[in-house]
Amino acid sequence: MANLGTPRATPDDPPPDLVSMRTAAAELLDEGTPLPRFDDLDETTARLRGHLQVLIRPVEDAARALPEHDGGRIRAQLSVESARVRLATSPGTGLVSATRHAQSLARELTWLCDHYETLTGTPTVEPS
Repeated sequence: MANLGTPRATPDDPPPDLVSMRTAAAELLDEGTPLPRFDDLDETTARLRGHLQVLIRPVEDAARALPEHDGGRIRAQLSVESARVRLATSPGTGLVSATRHAQSLARELTWLCDHYETLTGTPTVEPS
């Protein structure tokens, strides 16, 4: 699939800020949290989209370093494709549909963070 404008990572690029990414995702995935205000949700969704766009390429590059039929490579590539599909979808017009869309972006982001950590050997850091 085309890279959808995601630039190729270079050795000089700083590593993704997984702590910020996981924190942003966790804010929406906490089941005890009430629905956010629509204006806040719009900002949060934009932040999640940006995080996904930053993380897709490094995960994709790290996966390509593995053998073609490696399970970790295949799972990471499927996660990247799933994230791209979510990025291409619309949040809908209502607060509930927009919240569910943002939560789906947050889940995709969490999974990409997991893949990045697994593929690169980055230690797992959970948001507090």
